[in-house]
Amino acid sequence: MESNFKVDLLFNAYNEIETIEEDLISITQLYKNNPNVKNIIVVEDGSSDGTTEKLKLLQHDLSILLNQSEKRRGYSNALIDGIYSSTSDFVFFSDLGGKFNWDDINLLFEFLPQNDFVLGVRSNRNDQIYRRLLTYFYSLYIQIFYGVKSKDPDSGFRIYKKDLIDKILKSEIHNKHLLNSEFTIKCIKSGASYEEVKINYIKRTGKSRGLPLKIIPKVILSTIINSFKIRKQIKNIGKDHE
Repeated sequence: MESNFKVDLLFNAYNEIETIEEDLISITQLYKNNPNVKNIIVVEDGSSDGTTEKLKLLQHDLSILLNQSEKRRGYSNALIDGIYSSTSDFVFFSDLGGKFNWDDINLLFEFLPQNDFVLGVRSNRNDQIYRRLLTYFYSLYIQIFYGVKSKDPDSGFRIYKKDLIDKILKSEIHNKHLLNSEFTIKCIKSGASYEEVKINYIKRTGKSRGLPLKIIPKVILSTIINSFKIRKQIKNIGKDHE
């Protein structure tokens, strides 16, 4: 791995009072002295459980940057706001909530800066069977419909070259519930170079934050409809991402 690049570590947080301090202490201990890490940024989205106040207390001691909102922006809008706030060559992003081994970020670093993005493929999963099946069949659908091969296209553990993701964000986002997979599709179809790396995934303790079962049929239908819009859109993205 070369050392002449900088990465911002970006984390989404909403109502994470039970795990936020432990997660951020672990992250800062692992990466505060890493020469490639420029900033650790937490995007907090109108929490109501004390996460907002906890982050303000941790900000100085842990030397983290905060992007906070009193009103709920929604996962996609909050993540996009966070990406725009990044100022480094690359931006890593993930959710908080105790779902990942933060040392695995180093596994993605091994493939920088020679790749435009690096995707963490969730392995050793012990979350609900229906969620693992959805990942499998959605990956298959993306391969058939778009010709994009990815083992975990909607994984929320990834690094992008900043100018690549900025370019992708200039086009309209159609699948807000499946934002990460839309990024994956558009990046690969733009000709970006990428690697996929196995990472550990830990089932969230307590109530799942994934899509509720009752809205999955609606999301599937909207995803199919939007697929045609995205396929038309990616023809105009071009391959001049460098």
